[in-house]
Amino acid sequence: MSVEEKISELLELIRTTELNRKEIKKEEIAAELKYPLLETEKIIDVATTEGLIQHNDGVFRLTDKGYMAVQHHRESYIHERFTHQPAFLGRLSRVIDGGIKDWQGHWRRRHSFDEESLNEFYKGIQGLEGHVEDTLPLANLDQGEHGHIVLAFGGRGLVRRLTEMGLTPGTEVTLTRKAPFHGPVEVKVRDISLALGYGVASKVLVKRVKEAD
Repeated sequence: MSVEEKISELLELIRTTELNRKEIKKEEIAAELKYPLLETEKIIDVATTEGLIQHNDGVFRLTDKGYMAVQHHRESYIHERFTHQPAFLGRLSRVIDGGIKDWQGHWRRRHSFDEESLNEFYKGIQGLEGHVEDTLPLANLDQGEHGHIVLAFGGRGLVRRLTEMGLTPGTEVTLTRKAPFHGPVEVKVRDISLALGYGVASKVLVKRVKEAD
C-alpha cells in the first residue's frame, strides 16, 4: 500500500471519529489501522506537514484541506468504481473524464444530477462513517444479506423516488430475491417488500451488516 493510500485511510478514520464526536490519539490510530506505532507516527507526520490534519494535546482533527481531501477521495472512488461500465466503454469514459477539476459541474453535465440529487449525494459522502471502499451497490448484496443504505447517486428525480420508497441513508435493507442476468431485485425495508430494477438498485450504495452486528 502506498503512502498516499495510508494517508487516505488515516483521514477516513479521523473523519469517522469526528462524526461520532469522539477523540482519537496516535496509539488508537495505530490499533485501528493495524500499523506499528512507528509507521503510524511517520504517516501522521506526512499528513501534518501537508496540512491535512492538526493535533492538540495529542488529539487529531482534520483541517479544511483534509476534509476536502476525504470528500474528493470518496467521490473519486464512487465515480471510478460505480458510474462506469466495465470493458471498453468504461475505459473510454475514464479517459474522457480524466483530470476532473469541477466535480459538481461534472456530476451535473455527465451524469445528469439535478440540484436535489447533488445535495443528497454530498450529504451522503460527508456523513459516511468508515471507508468508502467498504460500500457496494445494493444489487450486489447476496440473497438474504442485510445492508445499511449510505447514499444514492443518479439523475433527475431518482433520489426523490427512492426517498418516497423509504430507501434513505441509514435505513437497514434486506435483499430477499434476485432475478438472474441482471434482472429485478426484491428488497425488504421497514417490513415492506419493494421491487427494484437492477439499474436503480445498482445506484444505491450500502454497507453490509455483519451477522455479529
